[in-house]
Amino acid sequence: MPDNDPFNIKKNFMGFALFLAVILLIVDIVLRVKPEALKPDGENPYVSAVGHHHEFEDGSKYYIYTIFESDGDVYQCWWDEKQWNQKKVTNYRNPTKSE
Repeated sequence: MPDNDPFNIKKNFMGFALFLAVILLIVDIVLRVKPEALKPDGENPYVSAVGHHHEFEDGSKYYIYTIFESDGDVYQCWWDEKQWNQKKVTNYRNPTKSE
């Protein structure tokens, strides 16, 4: 009876499937034991910002920024040529409920 699998595809596929199952099992165990592995580092907070500035025809300027903090807080900051103003908009980790 001739060999129907000359390249050992079934054996190679079973080895790959077993390897993949072991990797997934290890990832599952690590995340169950240490779930904070996927959370941002609370000891090293970070800030990101997106901004825009505009100069009007009369020479006055306007600056506005949206600031995102690693704890989820989002702020709007703007310059009105006299002082910086700031307003907390929301927290994207714990959204505020509209009432």
